[in-house]
Amino acid sequence: MILRKLSILNYKNIREADLTFSDKLNCFIGLNGQGKTNILDAIYLLSFTKSAFNIVDSQNITHNADMALVQGHYQPSTVNCQPSTVQVSCGLKRGVKKQFRLDKTDYKRLIDHIGLIPLVMVCPEDSELIAEGSDERRRFLNVVISQQDKTYIEHLTTYNALLKQRNALLKQYAEATDIP
Repeated sequence: MILRKLSILNYKNIREADLTFSDKLNCFIGLNGQGKTNILDAIYLLSFTKSAFNIVDSQNITHNADMALVQGHYQPSTVNCQPSTVQVSCGLKRGVKKQFRLDKTDYKRLIDHIGLIPLVMVCPEDSELIAEGSDERRRFLNVVISQQDKTYIEHLTTYNALLKQRNALLKQYAEATDIP
């Protein structure tokens, strides 16, 4: 999938933006705090159904705005014919579950979207992949593999849910028995 157009409304510090992308190379140039990273995060949102930097969706809505909308128009990669574009959109509203759509059709499960628009984002903090322990490398590889293998992401999601339950039970047990 090739991103052709990106429309942003009230996402982080971007009140409104319509961007059209080149086939070859695209550069974002500007002063600090102007929204370059937030554009990249909006693209990440359309690939992974979540922000790369904020876990809480409502924190991605511009201050004093009720909702945010990010839309991307993608051209599928095909060899034989000139395909039409595919629209992916994410609507965020305070106090309401986010709405994620593919060509105006809501997803029943957000996990079904992962892998449709493959993306690898590398940023300065990713130097931890080399310098830190295996947790960061495992997280990075999980993101990359999950985009290519639906079974992997299903098992990974189940594993993480079970791990969270186990840790909660161990904490409850430790508190009940006064184990330090």
